[in-house]
Amino acid sequence: MENVKFQIKSNDQNRIVGIEISGVLVLENAQTIQNEFVKIVDLLSSQVKITISEPEELDISFIQLLVAFIKRMDELTVDYQFEWNIDEDQKSLLEHVGLSNELFMNN
Repeated sequence: MENVKFQIKSNDQNRIVGIEISGVLVLENAQTIQNEFVKIVDLLSSQVKITISEPEELDISFIQLLVAFIKRMDELTVDYQFEWNIDEDQKSLLEHVGLSNELFMNN
């Protein structure tokens, strides 16, 4: 399926300071998404802004991968902040499965 977009912003030291994720964020693309997270995790700066930007589709498999990525950033002591640009139905999905607090959607 694919059509997953990762846009990366780097600082002067070529460390990642921003990640914008959009596209089709569903189970069929889980391997692609996981590969992207694995590829960038060791390139993160000490502070990263993660933006989920108007995904065409979004399901719980993407959220599970995102939570795993968050846990890895915690292990690496990377400070992160989230920006959510999602529609009301997608936001409702995350709230109803109880992940809105864990994903910093209420900050």
